[in-house]
Amino acid sequence: RVLDPETGFDADAELGIDGGTITAISKDGLEGRTRIDAAGLVVAPGFIDLLSYEPNPYGVWFKVADGVTTTMGMHGLNDEAGPFFERWGNDPPPVNYGGAFDHPFARAELGLGVGEAAGRDQLRQLRAAAERGLAEGWSGIDVEPEYTPGVTTEELAAMGAVAADAGVTLYAHGRYSDDTPPGTNADTLSELLGIARSTGTSLHVEHITSTGGTFTMAASLRTLAEARTSGVDVTACMYPYDFWATYLGSTRFAPGWQERFHITYEDLLVPGTGERLDEAGFEREQRRNTLVAAMAIPEADVVAGLQSPFVMIGSDAVLEEGDNNHPRGAGCFSRVLGRYVRERRVLSLREALAKMTVIPAQRLAGGVPAFARKGRLQVGADADITVFDPDQVADRATITDPSRESVGVQWVLVGGQAVKTPDGLQRDVRPGRPLRRGA
Repeated sequence: RVLDPETGFDADAELGIDGGTITAISKDGLEGRTRIDAAGLVVAPGFIDLLSYEPNPYGVWFKVADGVTTTMGMHGLNDEAGPFFERWGNDPPPVNYGGAFDHPFARAELGLGVGEAAGRDQLRQLRAAAERGLAEGWSGIDVEPEYTPGVTTEELAAMGAVAADAGVTLYAHGRYSDDTPPGTNADTLSELLGIARSTGTSLHVEHITSTGGTFTMAASLRTLAEARTSGVDVTACMYPYDFWATYLGSTRFAPGWQERFHITYEDLLVPGTGERLDEAGFEREQRRNTLVAAMAIPEADVVAGLQSPFVMIGSDAVLEEGDNNHPRGAGCFSRVLGRYVRERRVLSLREALAKMTVIPAQRLAGGVPAFARKGRLQVGADADITVFDPDQVADRATITDPSRESVGVQWVLVGGQAVKTPDGLQRDVRPGRPLRRGA
């Protein structure tokens, strides 16, 4: 079953690849030197994770097992573009890769504390750093006012202006993540949309189910829909879990977190062990800056996000060695297909695949023209392809055991080369290519 979410083509067919390009799709049959038998399986565009991080050699293979062919660190990467692309160019991963200028990283490089506002000269340096990063290959700008609470709206708007001038998107982890005044989801979206309107930048709201929409998802989505109707180019993404995760030393756990997120100590679990915290455990793990999972996303918010036409899938994770990881780093995409398409029928297969392929490709194409050839099964498109069993695909990673590969993904091709087959991951095949701004 060959399914192209953009055109709606959905039929039993054969798909032909020459080199790294799709060159034929036929219902009458094709001949080739190598044949993959995909009877009973779905042949889809390779999944694009736009909210990922560095394709480290441990975590990236869990992405492959989850059907991902492209990882884009649009939540910002803690590096400069030149060294980043040089490093992965010398040691290619199995998937395509790229990322965004990280505003919090640049602030730290200037010696700015998270609670400090940038002065006039620092603001000038930040603009110059963002422009340099885009010139060297970053394909967007990431801001995170919740994690840098000292940042002013003026400073965020300066980043939005740089993005607008370069024709890329401003990716934003908003300032507030709850419905409890002072500082609410409504305030978050008002600030971000105000920047988009004043600068003309396109805007992407990162992981809206955990930041900007939690507990107010219907209203938040309505606000974004109205902005889109008025001409603002705004989208959002999410991961399909009812818990978020971050480090206990972050500003997200500033005093008052229980009231803001409507949770207690017992709603915090340590990924890798599953330990449920109490006050003493919280204090101990906060001293260690441990990543914890917070059971703080209503399931109804997850469903509403999945059913919104402008919300796409982004994991916000890559597994690091050790088990202190959110399971979304291993099972994000398969969870959508298994739990929310097959089991719960929250959305159709075509709708789900669009959120993983062509919709993120469209969002990213403004910065990287190569994305016009990705996220699609069409003649002339790149041969980034995921083949999965719709009856078996499922996530297996859990809070207790986050390093478990998804099941049901049979084949993953990147640039026409198989990095996963039914025999397993092909760890010696690493065809991943850089995706730079303007390329």
